[in-house]
Amino acid sequence: MTTSIQTHQQQWMPPERPEWVQRINDEGRCMNIRSVVPLDERSLIEAAVRSTGLSDFGLDEWREPFAIFLKALDDEAELNLLGRLRTRSEILLLLEARLQIEEAYKRHPEIDEEQITQPLIIVGQGRSGTTYLQAVLGAHPDNGVLMHWEQMFPCPPPEAATYATDVRIEKAAKLIGQWNRVTPTLPAIYDFSADVPFEDCCIMAIDFMSPSWLGMQGQIPSYDAWFFQQDLEATFRYHQRILKLLQWRNPRTRWVLKDPMHLDRFVPILKVYPDACFIWPHRDPVWALASMVDAMGTLQWGRSDEPFRGGSLDFVTNPHVVANRLNAVIDAIDAGVVPERQLLNLQFGDLVSKPIESVTTIYDYFGIPLSSEAVNAMQHFVDTHPRDARPRHRFNPGTPEAADVARDAFARYQQRFGVTTE
Repeated sequence: MTTSIQTHQQQWMPPERPEWVQRINDEGRCMNIRSVVPLDERSLIEAAVRSTGLSDFGLDEWREPFAIFLKALDDEAELNLLGRLRTRSEILLLLEARLQIEEAYKRHPEIDEEQITQPLIIVGQGRSGTTYLQAVLGAHPDNGVLMHWEQMFPCPPPEAATYATDVRIEKAAKLIGQWNRVTPTLPAIYDFSADVPFEDCCIMAIDFMSPSWLGMQGQIPSYDAWFFQQDLEATFRYHQRILKLLQWRNPRTRWVLKDPMHLDRFVPILKVYPDACFIWPHRDPVWALASMVDAMGTLQWGRSDEPFRGGSLDFVTNPHVVANRLNAVIDAIDAGVVPERQLLNLQFGDLVSKPIESVTTIYDYFGIPLSSEAVNAMQHFVDTHPRDARPRHRFNPGTPEAADVARDAFARYQQRFGVTTE
């Protein structure tokens, strides 16, 4: 790639901010906001302990990533005043959740006897239909999906009888709605609501091992560089610990999980969930990349005046980095590291045009029985949640030159899986 060709990141233009947001951030420029809104370990931990009355965070494995994450935020993220306030609030939620989870296990050690069986795990490049697929599968009455509210407030463990009316839904809605109020163009990109399925990057963040969610709090390239060198088996043990807690009093026959970053994590996932069933939707990677650039830029613009700093988002927005990740998965499949019988490939076009047929294919492939009642429930969801009901996500697809560079980078991936160019 030559320097004369602008990347998708360089071509991205920030949306206009609401006036009230701009005024708050303008006021912050005359303050020492690092002192006013501290993001240091001591103040955050002390605040979480004080607000919960608890002090046991469990095993100390979370402390190293926590420290690296906070240092990256302070040194690299360039958060504005409102961004810093929001980020501190969200970190406190993670710490409080961790304290409460450990307390729940102390009081009820029988939670650990719960079994997580044959989870369906959706992987793949972001913006490739993974959210839609999870929502459709989540309409199956026997399937469990991680609602945003229960990831934010996992304790006390949700009860089956009150799951749909839990008071925490409203509490979470006000906090999650803040993302949309600060960045009004966001609803066209992501459905940030309390009572919809969300990526399990949120529960992984309770262990502070989640570049997806923690990276939304601010740009953290040094944390990302550290994270991608780590063995994630212990992280998924903690992930399993939270799933057990969430299904303890609200049983789920099968979990449907989703995180595009799980594409890099087959090995540790299979150590913890040896019967996992992976579903990989494939979409034109150049189109998906351009959409992801807009999504990441918009999310960062909600907290910083300098989106795309220091290459922190390259793992999802740089075509060469993303292509290398995809090619590494192809190599792992060819080497037998990823059992092919535990990985189903779907095409994005089929998924959106024939969602129920795609679901039937999934169940047939993995040998899971599918009742007519379940099919009817998922069909009802499809009928009542048309994909065009949300505001349309409009983004810059990039110049032809930038698209050509990206197309060359993704050539092996598209050829291997027969991915159509949009």
